[in-house]
Amino acid sequence: MKRRSLIIAAATGALALAVNAGVSRWITERRAKTVFPASQAATLLHPARRRIQDPRRMVAAFGVRDGERVLELGPGPGYFTAEAAAAAGPGGRVVAVDVQPAMLRELLRRLPVEARPRVRALAGDAARLPLASGAIDRAYLVAVLGEVPDAGGAIAEIARVLRPGGVVAFGETLTDPDYVREGELRRLCARAGLRFLDRQRHLLGYTMRFTRQA
Repeated sequence: MKRRSLIIAAATGALALAVNAGVSRWITERRAKTVFPASQAATLLHPARRRIQDPRRMVAAFGVRDGERVLELGPGPGYFTAEAAAAAGPGGRVVAVDVQPAMLRELLRRLPVEARPRVRALAGDAARLPLASGAIDRAYLVAVLGEVPDAGGAIAEIARVLRPGGVVAFGETLTDPDYVREGELRRLCARAGLRFLDRQRHLLGYTMRFTRQA
């Protein structure tokens, strides 16, 4: 009995240490506001992610339509890109902008052949988008805004590249160390001249959409 108690105590202690280490990493990453490293891109493609962020459901929540020019900001290895390209159709295009060229290389490597003509990958900073004003019909970013040092500047840039009446969708998940609270997002978007459209709840998070007023 004593041996069993010692084993249980050891296991409990190990679990507590693991939890504390995880929480510590979460807090450190939240304070650091660093981009997710391209060297760990494979973890963003884990099948378990579909339980929280299924690409088809998320792209539907973004509202991507046939023929639209779509900005995907911070696509990483392209978890949503192929689905967005399919929704944009043959007459549309997805412009994937990421600050890390290595992420874009991984995105293009795994992109289905049929989607490649509809996707353009560009290296660029969220606060200085390499796009003309009014060039985009729709934009979306998932768990990206919290990694940007100048979140307000990034939203202002998104507003600039959206056409009048264009829509941007923000996807956030509570488990992300860089999670952006709804109130903060509303304030930043209002400051950039974006009007709130709607909010959809998801498991452990939300999708919120705003429009550039005509």
